[in-house]
Amino acid sequence: MSNAPLRMRGPTSVEAARRVRAVARAMAWMLAGLPLGACLAAGERVHIIAEEWAPYSYAEGDAVKGLSVDVVQALARTLQVPIQIELLPSMRAAMVLDRQPRTMMISMLRTPERESRYKWIGPLAETSIYFYKRKGSALEINSLEDAKKVPLICSRQAGLAVARLKAAGFANLNARGYDGPSVYRMLLFGRCDLAVSDTPLGVARALQQMGFSPDAVVQTPLKLLSLPLYIASSKDIPDAEIDRWQGELSALKQSGAFQALLRKYGE
Repeated sequence: MSNAPLRMRGPTSVEAARRVRAVARAMAWMLAGLPLGACLAAGERVHIIAEEWAPYSYAEGDAVKGLSVDVVQALARTLQVPIQIELLPSMRAAMVLDRQPRTMMISMLRTPERESRYKWIGPLAETSIYFYKRKGSALEINSLEDAKKVPLICSRQAGLAVARLKAAGFANLNARGYDGPSVYRMLLFGRCDLAVSDTPLGVARALQQMGFSPDAVVQTPLKLLSLPLYIASSKDIPDAEIDRWQGELSALKQSGAFQALLRKYGE
């Protein structure tokens, strides 16, 4: 019988990596204020992306805030699903949603063109987007044909609003805005005659961010679109999982907590 000391087999690199991931996951849940045991029943991580579109999602310091952000965080806590929220430019956000698995984009307008491309959780709100002009402008528009005749209209580089304008044959677009404030800043500085980008609440926040008074721009009677706002999911997420998110959203609405969030953001 050998007197050589017994050697305990150390963890393989794969086992070590698994342990590191498990510890990191548990720590993330503890930092989120959830019980350690919750991580054992947690769902698989979901990547949450958003664009700068107040009051639904926007940057405030280093944090991402907004109505849709608060809603998705509440749903994820209840479902025990770890999430990572990332604020991206509009074009980048759409690309990530189309290409990256297990991704949800909050604050997407649900349209017939988009219907089959994603899975949907909602609605979160009913939204409308109007054309705006500078305070004191004598410009009068009551139809899309009227709007086509003005020299320039400011909009975002990407998104549903500019897509609708292009599809309608608008040839007078200055589509250089990367967020709400940049669009309405161009309008206020005289670089265009009309601007169309955000909901009325989003326009009010953009003016506030830039230090302008709420009446610096004027909402015209012309509405570009009116659509429901949803959470859009990449199609690889199973239907059963989408159903759980939808069920928790319905429960949030029935509890009154959802209505409280609407009031918080002025909806």
